Amino acid sequence: MNRTNLIPAATKFCCCICILLLSILTGCSSSLKFQVKSDIPTPLVSKIPLVIGVYYTDKFKNYSYHENSAERKNWDIESGPSQVAMFDQVLPSMFKQVKHINSLPLTGDEAGIQAVLIPSIEEMQFSLPAETHLDMYEVWIKYKLRLQDAKGNVIAEWPVTAYGKSSTKFLKNREKGLNDAMDLALRDAGAKIALGFSKEAGVNQWLASHVGKCTGQPEKTC
Repeated sequence: MNRTNLIPAATKFCCCICILLLSILTGCSSSLKFQVKSDIPTPLVSKIPLVIGVYYTDKFKNYSYHENSAERKNWDIESGPSQVAMFDQVLPSMFKQVKHINSLPLTGDEAGIQAVLIPSIEEMQFSLPAETHLDMYEVWIKYKLRLQDAKGNVIAEWPVTAYGKSSTKFLKNREKGLNDAMDLALRDAGAKIALGFSKEAGVNQWLASHVGKCTGQPEKTC
């Protein structure tokens, strides 16, 4: 005799409901941990004929968004490597040469560098469809960019705010939705940095005095 046929139909139904509820609760768990993956295109801008250094602090290179609240329990979104990759993709399209700086102040080993760019992340925010009642995952990033000369004097500091959103149209899970939104935010940041760099007042004045010295000279002397 098939013993499964002896199980009352009501019991089977209750078991199915319990399994379904468990799967829903598991899928909706507020715990979240992933590393952002991104692919940033190269901006099409005219190169500035200067040699620039870029300095990434340990905090920037290892940046992670942490939150542990009732709604967002154990959130850990690691974006440091993707942040570095974005700048490493964008900056060489903007300048004649870009060199990585391991420490500040500059030493004799970094001869020829005319300025150093130091990026930092001031703030990062996320929103989920369940929170906004919109079919979107959204990401906001606020950067602070600091440009200083070879002696450490500040040339300019300015904010860059980036935004990205990803639709839930294709039934994305939270990791996929937030990663896609983050990818678009990084693309937005890259475009704003490339297009807005020379428009900053302090940067513009500094470029006018330095790039002007290169006029009519061989590129290698600039």
